[in-house]
Amino acid sequence: MATRRAINGVLQNFLGTFTSRYSDLDGYWLFGSLMEGVDHLRIDLMHRNSETNQNTPLAVAQRLAKTKFAQQTEKAGVSKSCLRDAYLDITKSPKSKMGNVNGHLCPGHDVTFVARAVTDRGRAYESKLSIFIAPHDAKIELRSARAR
Repeated sequence: MATRRAINGVLQNFLGTFTSRYSDLDGYWLFGSLMEGVDHLRIDLMHRNSETNQNTPLAVAQRLAKTKFAQQTEKAGVSKSCLRDAYLDITKSPKSKMGNVNGHLCPGHDVTFVARAVTDRGRAYESKLSIFIAPHDAKIELRSARAR
């Protein structure tokens, strides 16, 4: 059985890697495109549901989330059989605010990422992270060299 510390670590590390600069779409940080016109998303982290090879922000986010969650459970030695359910809720605050993007003041929103896991014994764990996200703007965003 996975320990409380291991599951909490999986959720925290997952959020850190998923929201990092390495989560990109065509070399730009994924979340500026993903959250345009969206207030809330839920991504199932364990179960296969209509996998797609599309390159839309939502499809890319779903693939990345599942992959990064699986990597973190494997690194921590947490067997998927110990988990009944795991999902990620991404919620954009309704109130817009100004924030800094690469030295430019831009309108955007605070977005909260909540990763939850439920063990095979029904015990629930949760980790939360909030970050500022501005809509994608290629004029001020830095494109990753990996995409070139």
